[in-house]
Amino acid sequence: MRGLEERTFTWMAQGYSERVRCVHLSGDCGTNAANDRHERYTGRMNQRLFQACASFVPVLLMGCAEGNVPLGTSSGTSSSSSSSGSGGGDGGIVEENIPEPDGPSKLTIVNGVNDYDAIRLCFLPWPDGGDSPAYPADAKGLAFAGSAVIDLASGVVPQATDAFMYVIAGDLGQTAGKGCAEITAGGLPPEVLVVPLAVIPRTALDAPRSLLLVPYGCLGGPGHDDPSNSVICGKTYSLDSPTPGLLAGGMSRIVEPDVLSLQAAHASAAMQEIDIQVLPGVDMAMGLTIAPGLTLGAIGKMPPFRVLSKKTLGPIGATNILTTPPGSTQPNSMSPLQAALARGGIPEAEFSNGKGFTWVGVGSAPSVKAGAYWHELTWTVVRSDP
Repeated sequence: MRGLEERTFTWMAQGYSERVRCVHLSGDCGTNAANDRHERYTGRMNQRLFQACASFVPVLLMGCAEGNVPLGTSSGTSSSSSSSGSGGGDGGIVEENIPEPDGPSKLTIVNGVNDYDAIRLCFLPWPDGGDSPAYPADAKGLAFAGSAVIDLASGVVPQATDAFMYVIAGDLGQTAGKGCAEITAGGLPPEVLVVPLAVIPRTALDAPRSLLLVPYGCLGGPGHDDPSNSVICGKTYSLDSPTPGLLAGGMSRIVEPDVLSLQAAHASAAMQEIDIQVLPGVDMAMGLTIAPGLTLGAIGKMPPFRVLSKKTLGPIGATNILTTPPGSTQPNSMSPLQAALARGGIPEAEFSNGKGFTWVGVGSAPSVKAGAYWHELTWTVVRSDP
């Protein structure tokens, strides 16, 4: 460890936010053999450990500490959801004071790691250790921009403790038949990357919210270097300084019976602050902003955009998701909504009024084409209340 650097993040529960002091332990991330191997392979990593704010159990609210250092909190204001990434979560908008309804605890995952085609995830009991099955069970992994809903009673996530989350990439075939304790212990070939991301508090997993986790950024590896690194993996990326991060936040359950309830999540380490718009599939339509000024790690806006019915949206096959620089009228990317729904496993018939949906953006910066090891900006639509 080479000193402490304070950072500040904001974690948002729908209708409530808290500014939390975090301590970043710079330098080596510890003696864990898996971490040591990854440092040799891709550069030094930082363990991001997030402590629970136990007094706010009724809402999805997480404090954070980089390093296993319990810290106090101080109140603040924000309108975003939460993130462990460098962008924080200050780019959402709160326009109405509508209470967020409680509901069953839910967990949705989207793969936003940009420099590999698939990942697996591990959630190990923390701090006492133990074992759990890797997710997904198939060693082929979860494809880039793929989504899944994890049953919190399945055993994938520890039942009674915090969960130390890892992302695994590279030669996933080497992880077949192995549990998470073995995968993260450091005995696998160097072609397997095991990257620590965060400790997810038990209070967050048990909260009556619909939790979205999106690992994003670039993990690095042989050949994962290009003159366009900054628009692929983020402005700080290099082989010695990969950019893994985690969006962690609550998706809103606020809906109205006659319209679609829409939010967007920013999980692209290479994308700057952005406005997210929908371009209806009807003649002479103009883009409508559903999430203004969204920054890395944010889910917005809050409450959700509730203006369009499915009928006024027009044909799904002709409807597009747009990104524009804040305040601009000129889009810098356009993506078909139909493809985003398919990635999230949502049939068009189920994209209907009275339901909530979150559009998750992952990959490279707008207008960057897919390349040797990276993907273009890609959207996946998930159910806000799966």
